Amino acid sequence: MIPVLVAIPAKLLFLVALLLGVVTLALELWKRRGNPGAPMSSTPLWLLGAAVGVMGLRGHSIVPSKALFAADWEPIPIHAYGVMLGTAMIIGWFLAMRLSKEDGIPQETAGGIYMWTAVWSIIGARLLWGLTNLQELTPNPLRLFKVWEGGLVAYGGMIGGFLASWYGCRKHKIPLLRWADVSAPSVVLGTAITRVGCLLFGCDYGAVSKTLPWGIRFAQHPPWKANPAPAWQHHFNQGWVTKTDAYSLPVHPTQIYEMLAGLFVFAVVMYLRKVRKFSGEVFVGWVLGYGVLRSIIEIYRDDDDRGVYFGISTSQWIGITSSILAIVLLVKLYQKYRQDPASLRLWEQPLAVPAPVEAAPARARKQRRRAR
Repeated sequence: MIPVLVAIPAKLLFLVALLLGVVTLALELWKRRGNPGAPMSSTPLWLLGAAVGVMGLRGHSIVPSKALFAADWEPIPIHAYGVMLGTAMIIGWFLAMRLSKEDGIPQETAGGIYMWTAVWSIIGARLLWGLTNLQELTPNPLRLFKVWEGGLVAYGGMIGGFLASWYGCRKHKIPLLRWADVSAPSVVLGTAITRVGCLLFGCDYGAVSKTLPWGIRFAQHPPWKANPAPAWQHHFNQGWVTKTDAYSLPVHPTQIYEMLAGLFVFAVVMYLRKVRKFSGEVFVGWVLGYGVLRSIIEIYRDDDDRGVYFGISTSQWIGITSSILAIVLLVKLYQKYRQDPASLRLWEQPLAVPAPVEAAPARARKQRRRAR
């Protein structure tokens, strides 16, 4: 378990951001000497803002002083969970762009929908975690914003992402089922990748099993982290381990189970894209496959972040409900396809998406540059 991959010296990061900010600002000003009307880039502002942010967060002051730079600054940890979450989004982006091109959705439009879907997926995942763990937020409500420490509920992300996709598709007049068959593979692959971050962080751990050959233990003092691993802390609270025990009891590696389940569903939906007869098949395959497998894996989980009601976890409630709705949707789509096959093969139909209107000042600047 490696919750933090590396800790970057804060002063070094501050100096790099400051230097890059000053250099880019100088280059921008130099360009404007020959072309006073050229627009200024926001890059220097972001870099200088980052430098001030590092100074304030790690030096605990935004006013430069000799004492400030003489004091030790806390290093900036690069959390494994955040790295895997970012990796999932990047890989999902490239996959969504490729599939959107195959299905005739303009790259610019698909990129915009994907971006907002990703943002609202994180928001939804964090909000559902907060709703199921109100006791964690009572002493420190600001913990809700510490996404890098884990605590994202996959189904919350799917709900938030779905709503964002629905709005984006409606805005750009794209049939939702057409986009759903593009985004589903990216979502399930991203879920599988993010589970590696869960394993490295130690969250979403499984139930105790002393006889399981592949059971894993989590350390009381993992590298780069002062707090015990969630599994060890839970076992300590239950009286199953003591302070002298360096590791938790062996538990089901449910993070690996979910990663493998995600990869399996990803393979299934990619196959469905090749043999699909109508739009929505890929989406239904994702919802149904993930809903069933996630509900089964929940049986072997034992973390406190799930939220359990009437003996069934939040994710199981959502998984069962979504699976039933997916079956109903599949039946409806199949009936409609039998009546009019062409109407549901949306990826074969031309998509009339209006080109973005370029602002007049921007056009004028381009024309002036061409004239030169």
